[in-house]
Amino acid sequence: MSKIEELSEGKIKKILEDVDILIKAYKSGVLGGEIMPEDANPGLAKDIDENYLYFTLPMALNYQRNSYRLWEAAQKTYEDSDTTDVFVPSAVLNMGIDQLREKLIKYKVAIQPNKPVYIQ
Repeated sequence: MSKIEELSEGKIKKILEDVDILIKAYKSGVLGGEIMPEDANPGLAKDIDENYLYFTLPMALNYQRNSYRLWEAAQKTYEDSDTTDVFVPSAVLNMGIDQLREKLIKYKVAIQPNKPVYIQ
């Protein structure tokens, strides 16, 4: 007998009522905003490599940061033709350290100019 099958009808009814309360609270906004920091993105197709590369860089740098500002900076960096290549590993490998630093700090994807550049 599974754990679900062991639940009484009363317990199941209570769980479903609680779920309904949570859904209503979510829909009404009581649980907080529905906009997540990573919603600031260029809207790339989910099945392309660029999408995964886009989401990897900010996540790697998201340590004790305001996530909303980081993701806004990431989107600006991606949309700027002068800085978008920081999302392409092969391009980063061919950059000088100063060039990479400049690109990461331009829109504040990196807020500490030296640390993210030297992360290995």
